[in-house]
Amino acid sequence: MKSKISFRISPFLWMDKQRQADLLAWMKDYGKEVEEVAFFTSFTHPPLPLKEIERRSAILAEIIPKFKALGLKVGINHLSTVGHLDENPENSLNEPWQHMVDMDGSVSKSCYCAEDTRFLDYMKQVYVTLSRTQPEFIWVDDDVRLESHAQAIKFACFCDLCLAKFSKESGRKWTSPDELNKAFMTGTHEERLALRKLLLEHNRTYISDLLARIRTAVDEVSPKIKLGFMTGELSYSGYGFTPWAEAMAGKHSMDVMWRPGGGFYTDDQVFGMVGKAHTIGRQIGFLPASVVDIQSEHENFPYQSLKKSVTCFVTEIAAYIGAGCTGSALNCMGMSSDPIEEYRPYFEAVKKCRPFFDKTVETFGRSPNEGVWVACTRDYISTLNIESGDWPTGAWGGNMHLFGEVSEIGLPMAYSKEGDRITILTGDIGLGFSKEELIKILSGGVVMDGSALHYLNSIGLSEYIGFTIRERKDKDTTELFTADPLNGKFAGWHRDCRPSFWGDSGYLLSPLSEKSRVIAEVIDFTPVNYGAASGVFENSLGGRVAVLGYFPWKSVHTLAKSSQMKSLFRWLSKDRLPAYVSSYHKGAIWCRRDSKGRPAILMLNPSLDSIEGITLHVRDAAEQLTLTRMDMTKVPLTSSRKDAPYTVFTLPRLSPWEAVLIASE
Repeated sequence: MKSKISFRISPFLWMDKQRQADLLAWMKDYGKEVEEVAFFTSFTHPPLPLKEIERRSAILAEIIPKFKALGLKVGINHLSTVGHLDENPENSLNEPWQHMVDMDGSVSKSCYCAEDTRFLDYMKQVYVTLSRTQPEFIWVDDDVRLESHAQAIKFACFCDLCLAKFSKESGRKWTSPDELNKAFMTGTHEERLALRKLLLEHNRTYISDLLARIRTAVDEVSPKIKLGFMTGELSYSGYGFTPWAEAMAGKHSMDVMWRPGGGFYTDDQVFGMVGKAHTIGRQIGFLPASVVDIQSEHENFPYQSLKKSVTCFVTEIAAYIGAGCTGSALNCMGMSSDPIEEYRPYFEAVKKCRPFFDKTVETFGRSPNEGVWVACTRDYISTLNIESGDWPTGAWGGNMHLFGEVSEIGLPMAYSKEGDRITILTGDIGLGFSKEELIKILSGGVVMDGSALHYLNSIGLSEYIGFTIRERKDKDTTELFTADPLNGKFAGWHRDCRPSFWGDSGYLLSPLSEKSRVIAEVIDFTPVNYGAASGVFENSLGGRVAVLGYFPWKSVHTLAKSSQMKSLFRWLSKDRLPAYVSSYHKGAIWCRRDSKGRPAILMLNPSLDSIEGITLHVRDAAEQLTLTRMDMTKVPLTSSRKDAPYTVFTLPRLSPWEAVLIASE
């Protein structure tokens, strides 16, 4: 398996005769590096009138054969099926059909509801028309979702048609969005969860049905046209990736393409690249193994080339491959018909790095990431804000982004249960599991924060955790490391997260057993010692549990705290972590397996400093590995020592934001 690099082309470019000629010339130059092109159907975000779709399709029918003649795979990226947001109303679809309705009753001016049969007839004609241009594939863009339709719509759809359908599914008549909203926030935890999960299943089905209709429309013209789907972290849409993939495969079981995406448009905040890699990885964690064409969304809006460096441009492709992608879909040129020469440095960089992308994809295949798994299920959002009741509005985004700092200090993340070596339980996430499932989780390595501890203790699992909450202390505290062996030489060291500035819940703990070990206490500025804030416990199930009551996921970059975290996570896993950065450096790693089951690692230096002397522990590795740089320079790595099941390597200098592959040859 090699990587696939594709190119998404704005209508401003393919509809302009001169730019069209320029693109054809470029594809001759870069045809070995960019082997697939997709033509956007529009450059604004609401659906287009059918007549305009027909006009543009006539041009596409003339263009597509020209690009196919270069040996490229050629397709269409349909930007707006139901609509992204309210924009360009004068030239957009304007029909008196059912529009999307938010939970607060707001109505979108541009986004349409797929429960309206009149809209479905229009949608069918659109995809039939696009299919007649003879593309090899059609991408369905990420407007096919039920959250975040910009200005008016945050959560959809609560129109009369959708309420009537949900009434049948739930066995209870709903007459208004407000009535349903109140029901999400009342009753017992079990009642709230049940209704919320029912809505998530409704949302999954809504999207499955829409995608199935698209597949049927395309099949009328040619069942050989593949479908692809762009997604984000669609927690409110229900993460229905398996049924959605099945709907797009259709009755002919066609291969399906996927494009997971997220933020990171510019390198103004460059660490957003790592955050997006985790966003992409979590999406891939929900994909069935049958989907192998996974192209990361490579987004450079607003297409001003000085806003994203060439270094970031190619490094993010590598990071997303590390997170599980098998290629990347580049969207990097402008929103006008201006000349495109300013973007050539991006393509030259891809040309140089393409062998590295190929080697990395060939090494990893579709193997899962291994390491620390945040216990995120497809119903994850249903558990959020269960106490306060503010749902789904108050649950927007959840707290999945919090764990970037854990990865930034060199601990590997997993994105599915399959790669789980340690499980993180945070907030109300435990409500997404049965008591029996939680007991099974607690038989392994688990780290939780104070709010997760509160819930688990409330359902009678204290004996497996070893701690209970004594009280809350949210301000004016500093962490003090105890003399526990996990802290090593950092006993007596401090970490001041200044809660009055940054805000976080602080939990004081009471040990429940002689086996409960306190690894950190909190003191105030006097200093008065208030006792245990974090601890570890080995339970009767054979599991190892850590409770972190003071800033568990943030501000972990001090020497003492990062060292404690690595020691703690290694202990929790019983030395089953696949790898970790053991020296005091920034170093994001994605740990997977090659085709022979050997460890393979994509490492990124997420720093503006060059790194020298970084030490990497790799479990069950050979004495010799090879470090491959993005220019395909190879550096042999020889182990300096063994540390139980880990082979220890000292790496050569890594430049700022450089990615490397570490694997067996």
